[in-house]
Amino acid sequence: MDSLQSLVALVSIHLLVLLSDLQFTSSNKTATTFSLKLIHRDSPESPIYPGPMTFRERVERYRKISDSRVSRWNQINMHNRAVQPNIMRPRVTTDDGYTYLVELEMGDPLKTVYVVMDTGSGITWIQCLPCQECSPQKFEIYDPRNSKTFKKIPCNSPICYSFKCVDQQCMYSLDYLDGDSTEGYAASETIHIKDEQGLYTHIADVFFGCSIKTHIDTADNSSLETGIMGLDTNPLSFISQLGSFVLRRFSYCLVNPTNSSTPLFSYLKFGDDIGFIGGAVQKTPFTKHPDFPNGYFVNLLDISVDNKRLNFPPDTFTFKPDTGEGGFLIDSGTVLTYIQDTAYSKLEEEIVRYFSPYKDLVRNQDCSPPSKLCYDAPMGFPLFPTITYHFQGANLTIAPENSFEVDYEEKSFILSIAPQPRLSILGAYQQHNIRSIFDIDSNVFAFVPDDCSKDD
Repeated sequence: MDSLQSLVALVSIHLLVLLSDLQFTSSNKTATTFSLKLIHRDSPESPIYPGPMTFRERVERYRKISDSRVSRWNQINMHNRAVQPNIMRPRVTTDDGYTYLVELEMGDPLKTVYVVMDTGSGITWIQCLPCQECSPQKFEIYDPRNSKTFKKIPCNSPICYSFKCVDQQCMYSLDYLDGDSTEGYAASETIHIKDEQGLYTHIADVFFGCSIKTHIDTADNSSLETGIMGLDTNPLSFISQLGSFVLRRFSYCLVNPTNSSTPLFSYLKFGDDIGFIGGAVQKTPFTKHPDFPNGYFVNLLDISVDNKRLNFPPDTFTFKPDTGEGGFLIDSGTVLTYIQDTAYSKLEEEIVRYFSPYKDLVRNQDCSPPSKLCYDAPMGFPLFPTITYHFQGANLTIAPENSFEVDYEEKSFILSIAPQPRLSILGAYQQHNIRSIFDIDSNVFAFVPDDCSKDD
């Protein structure tokens, strides 16, 4: 195991040295700051807009996707299986997945592609022509043969240490735990970033996977995206490649897709422009999880409901080497928030106690899985509690609208938190209207309440 860790460390050093030579050219003096449009897949601005949906349709779909992703997180247990470097984290989507798409311009001439933002993945990849086995796509597949700046990674490149050389070509291959896979050329391309004045920053030689064999198992046999933008701390991730150019820092502010009165897009921001409007920024350090070394974990100490501390034992959410359980993950690709079973029971008990004085509420035993707590309620019931996560050195208070999904037509509501046995995860629904800042060099997760509909 020590020799394997030494090899991984050596490869990482080679990659970081290589990627430090990325070429940046700009007509903008503030090139270390840029933003990419972040579009919810259900937005009318999305290239895969599904059309209007009812509240129930959204709830059913988001829960199905969320539970599917979490079940695959739980399959990863490095303590109980051999190390397999090409086995990746769960995809951000399955079926009609819950996704935030990043609008990205690349190549010469410029082409627009849409990739899924995923803080739980490392490698960025897109589908490329000519395909051998490409998944159906609802917009044009990228054709590198038309780009003057496309390059295949040579077999003697340090990047290829992580992959394999086939017929003198560096080929990457990623297998996801749900059976999906992507395979193709290890390549590089120029990325183009346009600012508000229309000036471009050109980032040459950004590594990505050019997929010519893609298997994505979807309900309607149609793919939702061209690929994935990996934003974890893997040396080959998008944020790691940009490195000191953007201070290894990015942020996002997720709009609420169920609120049709607000814009369903915001921005993925890099570098100095972390984008919050105001308020006191809080910070908590990242912690390491041995099963997910590139994931964004923080130290959760306790939880409050309506300002009442639940007083969990100090080690409730910490990683436990003997069982492989524990850890609190910040994840943009999971919809719901998940709390470990034993802690969830206490949380649910306190929420039920909070609602007990209101006799016009009726607990419904037929909740949409994986949720366990839902109520029938009179029209306009307004009395929902806040939920606060007490991290090391910081407190994240979740507004009621981000913890309870209210169906005004059916006069009911449902808790956007569910139990599960292994990891605790802060999902996207509870991150709405919170500026989330990932500062890798400072090793901190920072956050502040924000109005994501005014993000610019």
